[in-house]
Amino acid sequence: MQALPHPAVPAWASSGAVLRAKALQEYLADLEQTLKTHKAIPPVRVMVLGEPDWRARTRHPYGFPFQRTSLKEGLYLFIPARYPERFVWRLREVLMPAAKLTGKLPGRVENFLDLNLGHEYAHAVQVAWGLRTRVRWVDEFVANYLYLLALHEARPELYEQAVAWGTLIAGLTPQEPSLGRYDRKPHSLSDQLWFQGQFTTQAARLVESGGDQLLTGLLQAAPLKKSTVHKVLVGLEPSLREWFAAFAPKKAPLQIQEEHVTWENLG
Repeated sequence: MQALPHPAVPAWASSGAVLRAKALQEYLADLEQTLKTHKAIPPVRVMVLGEPDWRARTRHPYGFPFQRTSLKEGLYLFIPARYPERFVWRLREVLMPAAKLTGKLPGRVENFLDLNLGHEYAHAVQVAWGLRTRVRWVDEFVANYLYLLALHEARPELYEQAVAWGTLIAGLTPQEPSLGRYDRKPHSLSDQLWFQGQFTTQAARLVESGGDQLLTGLLQAAPLKKSTVHKVLVGLEPSLREWFAAFAPKKAPLQIQEEHVTWENLG
């Protein structure tokens, strides 16, 4: 393991991943430079790991970036030294129905995954700033907003790419487009991507129309509480009320065809 010192995003890299770690460190440091103008951010430690080092430190499946965040134990990002081919191909497969509508993907899937490391960084910032509510869809939406707000100023060319990817995945067809069910049950990869697309495009609208206005209000309301965060969001941005309503499940007559009823679909 090689240490890459930095005051804001110190990094550690497995053998063979040093150049990748340096590039990602620079990317995340640019986001930190923008966000810290609103409030100080404690160091977020970046671990860019090959599979052996990954398995020695976490039980998470190799290849899926994630954050391990605690104000007591520190803020960490775990990033694979490379994305497993099976993961990349699976993601590309899920994206193809949306790509057919636009004619092509906005770029390589690996670039999409690397861009979204800014989203994982934003989750760490949420914890540091008291903006995590443990309402999963709220935390995902706010992380997208923080990520795009920083990217818009720090790396405008990458901001355009992030919005293009968000627009693409928002074009997928979800099976259960309900925010109320988002926290209560696991979703397919396609549905997870669709929700991220919705959060990204809505966050981009707020960034482009109001800049940091929503963030200023959220910091004043921090620490956010699970019981009142919906009211806080609508109070700060009334247009979100209509957006939330669009996720409400559509009422339809109950139709049961006896020959298709199984224990699985009854559950």
